[in-house]
Formats: sequence, structure tokens, C-alpha cells
Amino acid sequence: MKRTFATLFAIMLFAVALALTGCGGNETPAASPLPSPQATPSPTPTPTPAPETPDATTPADTQPDGSVDLADIWQPTGPITIVTHVASGGGMDVATRLFVDIARRYTDATFVVENVTGGATMIASREVLNRPADGYTIFGAAMSNVNNVVSHEFDQDTYIDGYYWIAKIQRDPAAIIITNEARDAGMDFHGIIEQAREMGGSQVWAIPMIGGNKHFEALLTWQATGVEGNAVPFESGPLGAAAVLGGAAHVQMGNPFDTAGRDLWVAAIASPERMPGFEDSPTFAELGFPQLNDMHMWRGYAVRRGTPPEMIQWFQQLVYLISQDPEWIEYNAGNAIAPTAVFTQEFRAIIQETMDTTEYWLRYLGLLD
Repeated sequence: MKRTFATLFAIMLFAVALALTGCGGNETPAASPLPSPQATPSPTPTPTPAPETPDATTPADTQPDGSVDLADIWQPTGPITIVTHVASGGGMDVATRLFVDIARRYTDATFVVENVTGGATMIASREVLNRPADGYTIFGAAMSNVNNVVSHEFDQDTYIDGYYWIAKIQRDPAAIIITNEARDAGMDFHGIIEQAREMGGSQVWAIPMIGGNKHFEALLTWQATGVEGNAVPFESGPLGAAAVLGGAAHVQMGNPFDTAGRDLWVAAIASPERMPGFEDSPTFAELGFPQLNDMHMWRGYAVRRGTPPEMIQWFQQLVYLISQDPEWIEYNAGNAIAPTAVFTQEFRAIIQETMDTTEYWLRYLGLLD
């Protein structure tokens, strides 16, 4: 594939995001410098050696099934803080706040949601790693956290292996998004691809950041369809949606949630079948590209290595109970998100796959030595 966007990549090599100068118009955002973890005020966490427990032989690695009373596993004696890397209203923030609201039905534990943003998501991660491994601090993580560890070459012993990855809670499918106006004028997925072919690589696809999951999904889509495009970062899903609405981008590589309350349409969705609320949005498989049907981002929870295994088992049982809760299921369905309850070793395998995929694409782009 021709790298028509190579100049942009070079400019963005050490950038986390671009500040959008306006929701309308055709101006591309200007670069802002990467906040290095070493440049932030709090000290760099000391890697915690992987303890003997919990491991595959401990109760924490058994498959939760809701059959064990939470109070019989572990009883918290103080508030539990869940630290997320997104601002209020971000995907992980919204999911976590609903999660803790529903948790009150199953436990008397008190939860606090803390938003710690910036530093390529590493400031939040560092905040968790700098606190005691006592079970009272949980990291609300997403795929972008792992992407950033690889893309910015942060210490994996600290920012990956310093955690015990408790549970994956959501699978948020990839979506190709355009305006309702474009759809009403006859544009669809095949029209997007044909337009990309005609534009010879200048069709603008809004993504949150260069070298992140949405960038990789755009590359996969171009590779599968035999076209080229121009991936332009707009810092976040909502700003990417605004860029499409304002004409600064032709297409958004996002998630169905990005269309909520906006005059936007999902032209293709990565899902085994059409999703409730998006019945007029075909799957990639329906469109003839089944190899794109598994593109998604995940969200989940992690704690520091050394956290008591009883707390881990307790929280995993809580995740299982919430995964079966009607309100949780309804919320996820309403936002075209697949709720999941994937634990420990299986979740850690997903982390490794995310790292391997990130490294592959970054090397392909020449952004990683």
C-alpha cells in the first residue's frame, strides 16, 4: 500500500493527540507534544515482581459463575477507587459509573470513580501503580492503554506485567461512520470505498490518534478493500464525529456509540449480526469482508501485582454478576456494545494479542524500531 500519509506520520511520531481547532471547516489540528511519563510530577512506579499468587492454581483463576456469596470471599473495609484514563463522559467513565451503580445490588462495598487524564493514558496507569497493592485501587483500562505502552515504548515490565488483568467487561465493535445527509444522498460502505479509490489516498478518515487501535482498523479496512486513505487524528471519538459533521473528515473510524445523539450513520459494523438500534447498519461480513468482522476495542479492569487473591476473586465474581444484570445488558445493547466477562489468563492472552498487533502495525508504518 502506498503510504500517502507518511508525512503526517512523521510529524506525529512523538505526539499523543492533536487539538482540534474547530468542529467545522477543513483545518487539520496542530500537533501537541507528548507528555512523557517521566516528565509528570508523580514518581515512576517501581515494577512489582510477579508474586507466587495469584496464579493458575489459586481461586482467583477459577471461572466465576455467581455461585459464591461475595461476603464469603472478601469483605472490603473501605472505599474502592476505580481510576480511569478518560475524562467524565468518556466510554470507560460511563461504563464504570454504571458498573458501580449496579454493584450496589450485589455488595455493600463503596466505590469511587476517579478520572486521571493525560500522558498518553499513562498518568492514570502510574497513579494506580503508585498506590498500595491492597485491593482498594482498580485500573479501569482500555485497549488504548496497551497500544500506548507499545507505541511510546514505555516499560512493559511496569505497565503491563505490573498488573494482574482481572476482567474484560466490554467488546466495542468497530464502525465506519458518515453523516445521515451523505447516506440519504446514496452513500454507503461501497460508495465510501469507491470514493476513496477515486480520491487516490486523500479521503480523510477521522481517528483519535496516530498509532492507535482506530488507526489500525482503518489500515485493515484499506488493505482489505484495496484502497488508500488519509488518517487524521482528532483526539477523541466525539471530536472525530464533530469533524465528520463539520466537513473536516469524510469518514470516521469509530464505534457505534460515537453516533449517539448525532446526525450520523454507521455504514458498516464489526459484529456477527446486525445490532439492536443499528438494524440499518450492515456487518462487514454482509458487505463481503468477513475478515474485518472481528475489529473491536475492549475495556476491562486490572489491579497491581501483589493484590490479595481473595480480593481478585471477589471482584471477578462481582463482574460476573453484573454481566448478567438486565440493566447492564440493556445499556450495552443500546450502545451496540457486547458485554463480556472474560477473566485472568484469557484476558491476559488478549492483552498479549493487543501488544503483538500494535507492534506489527507500528513497524509496518515505520513508527517503531
